[in-house]
Amino acid sequence: MVTPSLGRAIISPLKRAQRKQALCLGIAVAALTTAVGGQIRPDGSPATAASRGAEQARNTVDTYCVGCHNGRAKAGGLALDTIPVDAVSEHPDVWEAAVRKLRGRLMPPPGTRQPEQREIDSFITWMEAQLDAAAARGPVAGHVPVQRLTRTEYATAVNDLLGLELEAKELLPAEIEVNGFENIATALSVSPAFLDQYVAAARRAARLAVGEPVPKVGSAHYVKAKGDDQAAHVDGLPLGTRGGMKFRHTFPADGEYRFTFPDLGVDLYTRVVETKHTLVLLIDGREAFRESLGGPEDMKTVDRGGAPGRAKVMERFTNVPVQVKAGTYDIAVAFIERARIESDEFVGFLPGDEFSRGDRIPRLVDGVTVRGPFNATGVSDTLSRQKIFVCHPQGGPRTALNKESDERACARRIADTLARRAFRRPVTADEVESLLPYFDDGRKLPGGFDTGVEHLVAAVLVSPEFLYRGAGAAGEPKGSPVQTLTDLELASRLSFFLWNQGPDDALLKVATAKRLSDPVALRAQALRMLKDPRAASLVRNFALKSFDLDTLAEVQPDPNLFPTFSELLRQDMATEAEAFLSSVLLEERNIGDLLTASHTFLNERLARHYGLKTVFGPQFRRVTLDDPQRWGLLGKGAVLLHTSYGNRTSPVLRGAWVMGKLMGTPPTPPPPDVDTDLSQPKGEPPKTLRARLESHRSKPGCRQCHGVIDPIGLALENYDAIGRWRTIDSEANAPIEASTVLPDGRPVDGPLQLQQALFGGRDLFIRAFTEKLTMYALGRELRAYDMPQIRTVVRRAATQNYRLSAIVSGIVTSDAFRMQARD
Repeated sequence: MVTPSLGRAIISPLKRAQRKQALCLGIAVAALTTAVGGQIRPDGSPATAASRGAEQARNTVDTYCVGCHNGRAKAGGLALDTIPVDAVSEHPDVWEAAVRKLRGRLMPPPGTRQPEQREIDSFITWMEAQLDAAAARGPVAGHVPVQRLTRTEYATAVNDLLGLELEAKELLPAEIEVNGFENIATALSVSPAFLDQYVAAARRAARLAVGEPVPKVGSAHYVKAKGDDQAAHVDGLPLGTRGGMKFRHTFPADGEYRFTFPDLGVDLYTRVVETKHTLVLLIDGREAFRESLGGPEDMKTVDRGGAPGRAKVMERFTNVPVQVKAGTYDIAVAFIERARIESDEFVGFLPGDEFSRGDRIPRLVDGVTVRGPFNATGVSDTLSRQKIFVCHPQGGPRTALNKESDERACARRIADTLARRAFRRPVTADEVESLLPYFDDGRKLPGGFDTGVEHLVAAVLVSPEFLYRGAGAAGEPKGSPVQTLTDLELASRLSFFLWNQGPDDALLKVATAKRLSDPVALRAQALRMLKDPRAASLVRNFALKSFDLDTLAEVQPDPNLFPTFSELLRQDMATEAEAFLSSVLLEERNIGDLLTASHTFLNERLARHYGLKTVFGPQFRRVTLDDPQRWGLLGKGAVLLHTSYGNRTSPVLRGAWVMGKLMGTPPTPPPPDVDTDLSQPKGEPPKTLRARLESHRSKPGCRQCHGVIDPIGLALENYDAIGRWRTIDSEANAPIEASTVLPDGRPVDGPLQLQQALFGGRDLFIRAFTEKLTMYALGRELRAYDMPQIRTVVRRAATQNYRLSAIVSGIVTSDAFRMQARD
């Protein structure tokens, strides 16, 4: 049974009563040693290796732990004198939790007698061997209840099904996250209000996909990215332009759309119209509008006309008509950059001039508004319509009866094709017929056949067969504790794992032929899917969430303390993190390279932030780093920003992040009423954060956790709160001291030595990564009986250089993935 602190250490949730036993057990087991040299039993018989290990464990427990953890005192609710160490199968959850605590040196607590690392390693090796041997007698798979699609899975599946580009955040509310992931089945509840939002999302998707032959005039306003420099080239816009913005817009029908640029910086002052500039509008790279702004005539109009004059100038940029066919397109708005020799705004300013070049040129201040369609002429054959309309009713003169018959027959084909792809399996004739009444109702409305199909599509998207994934028995005996997933259920589990959407035709073909249950075929499909661009979802939906790098916006650095930080820099850090993770995971590198790789991805702004002066331009490119302090995740700005507060670094946050995300041994969360204030004491000379933290750690009850967490975080103190390298604590005006001693007694100084001390020569990070990936793949929290399979996956992946494909192959062919415990 396991204590609150240990309950978090193992990934599965445990009962409160169980949690209490594991904390104390961790204290006891941490002191265990397994020096199993030749020994003689008290009765004179030679001891076997197994009995020697068990006896050594028993002796260590009795020596170090039973004084407190016995049947009388029951410290922490645990009596270790009654728990046999040679019967691991009776308490696998307790021993798995204890092993995890030992691996992270969370136990024995700091300040108590500590075993040597080799002794802990020996004990862990022995204990894991016993746990793995006992695993054959226990459950091989957990239970995953019927699983609703998350909002991300829903949007991705709908986009693939209908050829749309919907944003999950715009459709549905946020999910409840468990250990950073939103796809854990037990947390995916549904309320009536939530279901209403799914219905609204389905209607919107159907309308956008089918198009609107008789559309209403709509309006959308797009704002430029916060912090974009309108005097410089914006990444992603055509070369030779400056400023502006880009966005994607869906045009529901063919017709006229009107673009308005509400504010181009023309104000009381005439600076922006002193010279002539040219604004261009491009739709999918093709120029749709070009107009000049500024020059003698505009300057005269603004100078003499005042506010009416400014309005007259801006009329040229209001309700600009453009003919556009239905579909989703890239929209780009920018100013053509002029040669510097032609522009007097580059002339040096007089001393004290408060205006920069950006104040002297036109610029997008309030984004772009798109209205329409006006005078709609129909709907073109968009990608979405190509996916939906697998047939069209016959044309020409027909009787009303023939027309209705033709349209219903075509609707039946559309329903059959769409439902098979949406439901991720072959569909029955009855299921197709059940969708046709929705078509019949819609066909009676304006728009006729198209409106009927729109209603049919919406009905498919709210069907439980689309919204939910479940697992049923595949023919096992009724009394069997586990059931094997069907081939089609395996196909769904595999595709949502690797692509975050339903199976493609190739996977469905293998599953329908009932060949996917063969581990060889299953592995082959997984490897094929990993090579597909859609596998990038593993980076966005697994890796970024696994390392908590999808929440960078939560940290708001104090602008008074960090004036160089901007929203653009935050976006650059996020881009670097995603590109770096992709380069390791999707390029078949050793997963351990996430901690040691010497390359990264930078643009000029982020390179300058890191102190590099050899990178130019706003485009990101792969860069090999000479400075090892920037290698791997520990040197990335996104990690360092995420593990800081807005006004200072946090060795506690950083240490806890390393322990939880990289080591897989998360520390115990602090009590709810603990004092975490590390502010500078009033009336005293400023102290370094290290000095204030040491004072906090000296308090009773704090050392047990902070004695483990703080040394790890202190080794990263050379990085400030926004990820810059520093040697001086500017607040205390004192040198940064990053030297520290880890709980195992090893001294480290800085991030390089920390990385080597924690992970060098060990598979600790690989195990943590594999556990999280397995949890993500299964859609449930892991339990003690999953750990032997995790260790098997890691051992096999070692023979293939710990590549992602090796770990994925091991996961998808494991019993935990291919089977399901009965509820």
